[in-house]
Amino acid sequence: MPLPHFELTRPQYRFLAEAALGPLPDPDDGEGAQQIWSARELDPDDPDLVLSELVFAGLVTRGRNGFVLTPLGAAVHHRAAQEEAENRLAAVVLLTDEIAREHPRLARAVRLLAQGIVSPEEASARLKDDE
Repeated sequence: MPLPHFELTRPQYRFLAEAALGPLPDPDDGEGAQQIWSARELDPDDPDLVLSELVFAGLVTRGRNGFVLTPLGAAVHHRAAQEEAENRLAAVVLLTDEIAREHPRLARAVRLLAQGIVSPEEASARLKDDE
């Protein structure tokens, strides 16, 4: 079964990431709960963080320990993290393409590293071997 697509705000994705680490108390439960949110760099008053939407979508549930990530919420969080990593890797590839003419050995070492063909140590050794 394919994972449904969700259009979430940045604060909602951030909330899912924090909820993946463990339950988050309801921020209305007092100063202690608000301190936990603050320590985890979350703002319950952010207008783009609508917790009721996350609950309604089935991404989090509200339990005795506060807000808990559901399996669907975990899948959405991990998919977003994977997409972010893919975007960063694509940016590295673009940069590598730009520097390839002036620094071909560096570009090749970065490509091999990005493709998983060599370890960071092997990529570094290839640069030193060519000097």
